[in-house]
Amino acid sequence: MKRYPSGGGRRAVRRPAARCLPVAVVLLALVLVLAAGRSLLFPAVGAQQPAASPAASPAAPSEVPAPETAAPAPTVPAAGESAPLETAAPAPEVTEAPGAEGPYDYAAPVPLSGPAPEDWFSDAAFLGDSLTDGLLLYSGIQGADNLAYKGLTVLTACTDAVIRTDAGKVSALEALGQKDYGKVYILLGVNELGWYNDQRFYDAYADLVDQVRESQPDAQIYLQTLLPVTAEKSAEHEWLKNEKIAVYNDLIAQLAEEKQVYLLDTHSALADEEDALPAEDSTDGVHLTRAGYKVWLAYLQEHIVPTQSAG
Repeated sequence: MKRYPSGGGRRAVRRPAARCLPVAVVLLALVLVLAAGRSLLFPAVGAQQPAASPAASPAAPSEVPAPETAAPAPTVPAAGESAPLETAAPAPEVTEAPGAEGPYDYAAPVPLSGPAPEDWFSDAAFLGDSLTDGLLLYSGIQGADNLAYKGLTVLTACTDAVIRTDAGKVSALEALGQKDYGKVYILLGVNELGWYNDQRFYDAYADLVDQVRESQPDAQIYLQTLLPVTAEKSAEHEWLKNEKIAVYNDLIAQLAEEKQVYLLDTHSALADEEDALPAEDSTDGVHLTRAGYKVWLAYLQEHIVPTQSAG
């Protein structure tokens, strides 16, 4: 066996230098190749991607960028919203006049309206007790039909045959149905002040209003609040009390709102600062003098709900 001298090893075999490429040349060539092919492997940021095929998605409309100085596009309101008018002046508050189309506040008394036309009561019927009878007899009212009778109540107005007609005596409600009216004025409740069931009064009055409306579907219906009695009468009488009149007037106002008929605060036209009837305006503490009836009529003439045919 051949031995090598100690401290040495096998000699490396060397290849001729001409047959090997220098390492530096190889590295340089590799760098050039990579630089030239970078765009093929990694597209630059922001480069456009290939458009999708028409079968894959519908073509979007072309977008043209607006110039930087262009005015901003107007705001389009969402469905159900109105476009804001920034420069428009605020609209004035609309108040519907009585008799005009639109909502009407039946809970409030008819406001001051100015004088009624001269023929305003020519198509009116007045339904009530002896107070209303006195109004028709002594106030000077012209043209109205008198369907009132002493002692009449919200119940007996439908049942008692007390109104004279060409066909004989009939109830106030029956007499009302014998003619077409444009207005129906009602004042009832004084004779019911002795009742001890306010709900009974309210329900009976509501039923009467329904029957009046059925009889006169095209007529204006006016409910009048009860007139006051004198302070002396209120103090001495068992049930004719101004305190109870105030309770009934509240019920009448509620009824007007419920049934959507017109409310007339006739009580205020004749009440003094103590909510009592002035003694000089009454003959017996309840009924009015001729001057008192004229005050009542003046209130009715200045609190009307105009109709289309009214002048």
